[in-house]
Amino acid sequence: MAATESTSYVDKLAQLTLEEKIALLSGCDFSTANGVERLGIPKVRVSDSICGIRPSGISGDMTTACFPNTVCYGATWDAELMGRLGEQLAHQARLKNSQVVLGPTINMHRDPRAGRNFECFSEDPLLSGQLAGAIVNGVRRGGVASCPKHFVCNDAETLRHFYDVNEGVDSRTLREIYLAAWQHLLRTSEPDGIMMAYNKVDGKYCSAHDDLISRILRREWGFRGITMSDWFGTKDVVGPVKAGLDLEMPFPVFRGKRLVTAVEAGEVTKGEIDALARRMLELRDRTRECQSSGGPERSEISDEANQLARDIAAGGMVLLKNDNCALPLNVAGVKPKIVLVGEFAKDAVFTGGGSASCTPQYKRSPLDILQEEYRDQPDALRYASGVRTRRYIPEAPTHLLQARNGQPGVDIAFYNNDDSSGKPHLEEHQERPSVWMLGEFKPGLKVPGSRVQISTRLTPDTTGEHTMAVRCTGSFSLTVDEEEVLSGPEVEISTEQFIFNHILLERLTTVSMTAGQSYKVVLTMQGPSKLVAGEPTPYAACLGFERAYSEDAAIEEAAALARDGDVSVVYAGRNEQYESEGFDLPDIRMPENQTRLIRAVAAASAKTILVLHCGNPINVGAVVDEVDAILLAHFPGQEGARAALDILTGKTSPMTIEYAEGIKMGYRAPVEPQRIRWPFGHGLSYTSFQYTDLQVVKDDGSGAGSLRLKCSIRIQNTGMRAGMEVVQMYVTPPESSSNNNCVWRPERELKAFTKVTLGAGESRSVEIEADMKVACSYWEEETTSWRLQAGTYGVLVGGLTAKFEVEKGCSWNHL
Repeated sequence: MAATESTSYVDKLAQLTLEEKIALLSGCDFSTANGVERLGIPKVRVSDSICGIRPSGISGDMTTACFPNTVCYGATWDAELMGRLGEQLAHQARLKNSQVVLGPTINMHRDPRAGRNFECFSEDPLLSGQLAGAIVNGVRRGGVASCPKHFVCNDAETLRHFYDVNEGVDSRTLREIYLAAWQHLLRTSEPDGIMMAYNKVDGKYCSAHDDLISRILRREWGFRGITMSDWFGTKDVVGPVKAGLDLEMPFPVFRGKRLVTAVEAGEVTKGEIDALARRMLELRDRTRECQSSGGPERSEISDEANQLARDIAAGGMVLLKNDNCALPLNVAGVKPKIVLVGEFAKDAVFTGGGSASCTPQYKRSPLDILQEEYRDQPDALRYASGVRTRRYIPEAPTHLLQARNGQPGVDIAFYNNDDSSGKPHLEEHQERPSVWMLGEFKPGLKVPGSRVQISTRLTPDTTGEHTMAVRCTGSFSLTVDEEEVLSGPEVEISTEQFIFNHILLERLTTVSMTAGQSYKVVLTMQGPSKLVAGEPTPYAACLGFERAYSEDAAIEEAAALARDGDVSVVYAGRNEQYESEGFDLPDIRMPENQTRLIRAVAAASAKTILVLHCGNPINVGAVVDEVDAILLAHFPGQEGARAALDILTGKTSPMTIEYAEGIKMGYRAPVEPQRIRWPFGHGLSYTSFQYTDLQVVKDDGSGAGSLRLKCSIRIQNTGMRAGMEVVQMYVTPPESSSNNNCVWRPERELKAFTKVTLGAGESRSVEIEADMKVACSYWEEETTSWRLQAGTYGVLVGGLTAKFEVEKGCSWNHL
């Protein structure tokens, strides 16, 4: 990836003016870091995400290969598979003319309600860091850069721009959990960038935190890539430069002319600017191979990407429960009478919301796939949509709308308020009843000082009390046949919430309508009364519509079908409307209407299988004893429906803010086992495995003092099917040491893992290892150093235990 010295962009540093150097330190739009055209220094295109490479811009809807969500990656426990994913992401990035992939996200699953958990790997720093490192290495092999995020402690979305994690960077909590994930990442890979978090740590914003950037990342860990802000993540001019933040995104807010002024005033030195500009030029040298040729972005469907998406989805789905031989379903011989239940069975779930979302290249639902399987027995497959699973009202569907020209859709007119003629400044016809502008407005439209009108004729196809909804940023009026049915004031909403949390804009009403009758619908909205300082101003209006329906009738219909089937498969959980960047969940309960549906179907059905879509945990306590099997399918990407059905049918075997809790987070916490239904590392299979002959040795084979803890174990597939097993090595704290009564240690901590595939009856010896210091040390806050205690430690692998001695304790500053 490196350019030769004679062609290096770094060589041009001395030719740059101060203004040009500063231009390199910020973006020029939502997807691009600035270049310097005069010297042929290119711009750098960045793109979200590792679940699918998004097109440029903030609202582009070009499709891409859509892979599962990151928590599904974590559940694979498969670094080799993640390396393949990284290589494919690099290829997809090149199709979108991108040089930097923004990800992986390695924040911790600290709180099960965190809206962005689906975008992170797990609650364990080693698993998260090592799998992320495998992806980074794969991206790098593909000639593209990566920028993991968010450094550090962005483990919740609520007020993420403002909250302060009240833990010093040298606290044991940060060092052993939150910073540890980044250490594991940097031990196994060399990312080209790291994105800083929005929040504060110990009173300082991460984007201006000199301890985090300069001391820990650069001096302690030797990180040589760039650091960049999250979008609108800087808060002042001087602080981020002093801390070493190289790039402000998405465009100059605190840089540009303001930074030039700070240099001229002596608040920032030219040497400090040169250091940042040099790293930005080094990034261009490392990504020279994939600099854009200027061609159009594109999306290409490939068998290789599709198979990889399917392999990851199947490898990460977890069978949580399987009673009464409910699974696998036998559809190879005499096909069972299957009843599919749930909107997600017909309208498949692909991804979570926010910057980690993407538009899949194709959409195949479980119903689509099973209809193909049952084409010779169509009467043996039935479907009931059940209850509605949306969080907010959908847009009014185009096929129910008619514009003035007789075509499906709406008429949109933009007016400048000071135009006394009353004529529109601009008129458009479009299919969707939605206007969405963020900072960039229609040419000649005055902001403030304008309004928009969406008009159409709506013809419902059913009779009843239909729901009409409006999602508007400004004050509005909605009329049906000239009668106002809904109005509302301007909404005070941040740019971030406008992008991610649409329900905050929603106001709704019910209107009685008759099937086949045409109704004139007009939505008029005033534009913003003022511009937002420092961020782009939202200007949006959307018309929503939902047909009348009876929830009780929908549940009864599903139960009635279930009575006549051999097995019911209920697809439930959440989608991108519930789990997203920008907001957290209020709780983790299953939506009440879905709980009612599942219980009614289970009561009527001979066997019931629950397929759960979610990134965050869901409390299934109200239904877990009612169903026979539960498959956690995550947000599984464009091949997810097929992967889930492969597991259900046996074609694939499943595998096994003040941080007050400190390091007692997740499985490390001292919680009674009966309080945890499915602990970290849990997963059922269609076969069984037996572990024997656990051996533990300490090895200094290199002779350089890097003592290794090595474990070997024999594992046998004792079942009748081939299967995959994750071999997990945990270390337990020392039984005796002079300090043991003073320092609390978790009962066990994951220190190494590997994944094996064994045929029926096959056995194999497996070896896994870890650096002794990494495996056995803890962070000592008093001395701000890592400490290895002497004593007798334990190793747990597959239910077997072994012990080893550490004869002499020691401490050191860096791992």
